[in-house]
Amino acid sequence: MEPKNRINQNYIFVQAFLLYQKALAEEKCNYVRALNLYKQSLSLIDSILEKFSDSDLAVKIAERKFRLGQSTYSSIQNKIAELRLSASREEMLEIIHDCACNIQSPELRAENLGDIAMLFFNNGQKENCLRVFNEASMAVEDIAETFSRSRALNMLALKYAEIGEFEKALTLSVFFNDITDQIRLLTDLGQSYYQKKMRERARQLFVTAIELVERDSNPETRIAGISWIAYKLADSDEFFWAIEVTESLEDEELKLSVIHQIAERLIASGRLNNLQEMIRKVNQHDVKAELNVSLAMKYAADGYFSQAREVAEKIGIIALKARAYLGIAQECKEKTHQPIAIDLVDETITLIKQIPEIENQIHFMTMAAGILHRLKQEERVKDLLQASFKIILKIPEPFKRSEFLAFLVKTSLELDQMSITGDIVQQITESEARNQAIIEIAVRHAVLDNFDFASTKTKEILDTKSRAAAIFQIVSKNPDNRNFLKKILLLEQVLKDIKALENSGDCDTLLSECALLFARLEKFHSALQIQESIITDSIRDELLWKLAELKFKGDFFSEGIEIIRLIKNQDTRLSRLICLGVSLFKGDYPAATFTLSDFLPTAFAFWLEEKEKLEAGESRS
Repeated sequence: MEPKNRINQNYIFVQAFLLYQKALAEEKCNYVRALNLYKQSLSLIDSILEKFSDSDLAVKIAERKFRLGQSTYSSIQNKIAELRLSASREEMLEIIHDCACNIQSPELRAENLGDIAMLFFNNGQKENCLRVFNEASMAVEDIAETFSRSRALNMLALKYAEIGEFEKALTLSVFFNDITDQIRLLTDLGQSYYQKKMRERARQLFVTAIELVERDSNPETRIAGISWIAYKLADSDEFFWAIEVTESLEDEELKLSVIHQIAERLIASGRLNNLQEMIRKVNQHDVKAELNVSLAMKYAADGYFSQAREVAEKIGIIALKARAYLGIAQECKEKTHQPIAIDLVDETITLIKQIPEIENQIHFMTMAAGILHRLKQEERVKDLLQASFKIILKIPEPFKRSEFLAFLVKTSLELDQMSITGDIVQQITESEARNQAIIEIAVRHAVLDNFDFASTKTKEILDTKSRAAAIFQIVSKNPDNRNFLKKILLLEQVLKDIKALENSGDCDTLLSECALLFARLEKFHSALQIQESIITDSIRDELLWKLAELKFKGDFFSEGIEIIRLIKNQDTRLSRLICLGVSLFKGDYPAATFTLSDFLPTAFAFWLEEKEKLEAGESRS
């Protein structure tokens, strides 16, 4: 008698079911394994059709009248399709995770591991996320420098809070050496609790932060801590508690600044009744005036011009009243509101004559000119700018006078009053301010495609560094499809001038900027040649990453990878590959045709090469 065959259709079906159950369990932590198990399960089901086609079970399978647990054949197929993207992302994350583990700098390793952990969380894999966070915490322990370690701990704590692991976040805060870091973490977590409607826990954290500040003996950190807590309370919609905290500040100017921030937060949230109540409770004349300015501008922004005007009339400080009038006028955007705007500008000009500070006079006159420019009152714009010019010339200090003249050049260009800029520049005596003004004029002409005039204008700048900066700006601001050959020739001349500089740090920075412009003009070969001339490793490595990014954005994946390989520092090289993976995960290259399937084998080969280099270096040492 022949032995009975134990492997029949029922046995195979049971094995398929067991694989299906394992896949369900693995789906919670390992998409790749779950995907493979689902595929194996369906493969066994399909084999029943092939080997036992005459059986009743095969007929049910063919008609799709069976279930594995709660799932049908079609639903498992759908699950496999859904898992493919998550599984490919998991594979990518594991590869860049291995790359991050090879980074020697503990600070850089912790930073990259923290980012990768968050991506695991976004991929629905919290267990993997917590595992990688734990590795990041271990890397932080190896950071020797106190400030860097505190910064890394703060980063990790906030990331823990972001995924809802608040207790872990708070545990990390006890390791902070700086009280400022503790306060920032406590208030950031408190704000997170408020956002999650966990008000009691949020309040406890803010109370703890306040107690820490009150125990601090250093007056500077105490003031900074109180200001920060008040700001974060206002940002959490605890406005009156924020005001109460602010009252403990002794510095009136700082108190005014914090109260103004609270008012801005109230305005942003549309709670004008609370703002009016706050204004009534404030005793200081200047604070009340500042808050009324904010209230008037909010009314105007919402289209309530009569209420805005009424509030502005109550302001007793002339400079603040002028600011309120101009703020209301700026909101008069409809044609029917133009008479209101012109009337407010006229009243402001009258007020300006009563303001003693020259700086405020200039500020309000140029603001008024900007509003009149929008209203197409060009003659009046020119008159106001000319009047500002005369006022600035009365400033006795050469440095301050030159700064204001440079500011007036910039303003005149923005308001299309280019004809007066030449006279202004002639009165600038300080070289730095004069160079800046010339750059502003040259850039404006470059934008208008007066490229020859712009490039000629830069010759007035005698300092090589400033002239190079000017040329870089006119090349980048001139329309991309214009003056291609002229730009190349100009950059080639600048390149010669830069190489003659004695300061290597300045030279390297300028060479990097020049190389990027060559690359954007499709002269990548020239850009790569320039990077070889850069002495400072960090500047060259950063440039190479920017060049690689240009390749990735242009859909040249392989070329971008080869540029990353040129990065000298191994930690930076690995970190930049991780940056690429993170960007792919987030979809930062929407126009590119390369995908995760292109990245995975490249990243694996890259990781293997770097690991071998690391091991070779360790064996030599």
